[in-house]
Order: sequence, then C-alpha cells, then structure tokens
Amino acid sequence: MPNFLNDRDLKLNISTLIIYNSKPYSFFKKISPWYWFIRPMTKYLLNNYSNNKLIGVEIGVEYGLNAKTMLKFLSIEKLFLIDPYKDKLGDECFKQTKIFLRKYSNKIIFIRKSSESAVNDIPNNLDFVYIDGSHEYKFVKKDIELYYDKIKSGGLIGGHDFWADHIGVCKAVLEFANENKLKINGNLTDWWIIKK
Repeated sequence: MPNFLNDRDLKLNISTLIIYNSKPYSFFKKISPWYWFIRPMTKYLLNNYSNNKLIGVEIGVEYGLNAKTMLKFLSIEKLFLIDPYKDKLGDECFKQTKIFLRKYSNKIIFIRKSSESAVNDIPNNLDFVYIDGSHEYKFVKKDIELYYDKIKSGGLIGGHDFWADHIGVCKAVLEFANENKLKINGNLTDWWIIKK
C-alpha cells in the first residue's frame, strides 16, 4: 500500500477536515489529490477482502470520484454504477463521468435508472453495495431493503453520510439494523453492515 495512505496520516487529514470544515473533502482536496482519500468502507474492503475479486454496486455515482477510488484500490471484477443522470445537466455529468472512468471501462456497467428501477438489472451474490444516492429517508430505506437481498453472506451493504447533517440516512440505517437485529459498523461518515 502506498505510504500516503497509512492510518496515521489519513486520520490526521480527516480530523482536520471534520474540525474545520463542514463540507466533506473540501479541505482535504487542498492537501492531496481527491483520489488519495479512500472512504472508510472502501478501506475496510481493501483491508479485509483484498484477496477476492469483487463484484459490487454503487448507487449515486455523480462524477465517479468514489467509483474511481474503488476501482483504483480494490480488486474489482465488475462494478455496477447506478445513477439516473436526469435532464440536460445529467447528460453532461454522465458524459464527463464516462470520460473520467474510461480507463476502467472493461470493469464497469453504467445503469441510468433510479436504484429502485435498476434492482432487477443487478445480479445476486454481490460482494458489496455502496449507497450514496438520495439522502432522503424513504429512498435510503428502500435502497437498503432492495439491495440487502442481493448481497451474499459475508458481503457488505453500506454507504456515505451517516452523520447529523443527514438525518434521513441515519434513521433509515438504524431502523433497518434494528428491525433485522444487525450490527452497524462505521468510521467517520461511512456505515456498513456485514450480511450474516
């Protein structure tokens, strides 16, 4: 693993970000290129599943920053990228994202649908699903419910923005875990559940 990703340095940079800036990553971007930051769930996958070829899903791709990090650092066999990219702005964003991720085109499948509409396009036995689409409670809860069944035993479902600024995300995750007697793991603003 490159030395710029050691735990001590990463924690120092992240703590600076959290203390001084309420916008995720903006201070860190000034220190290092964005792709040096590995979100906590991706780091967990890297540390615990590094010998596996992974098949996963990201819900809410936008410009592909997190997708590129996963593709760069994890052993990805296939990554399904779900984002509707609505309207003219969405078309431009999709175009830029395809260019941004072109190096990994043989490993990715874009699905331009809502996550609810896309669920039948996704295979079973996934290694992970990362949810970072709509942060409204009803959408996060639906994503978790729909995609949890797609994950194989020992796989992860998780996502981003599990913190006070996104109460809908927190409520949906806590409810799902409580209803199903599951343990929530997390670090900073990421959460994940390991399927039994």
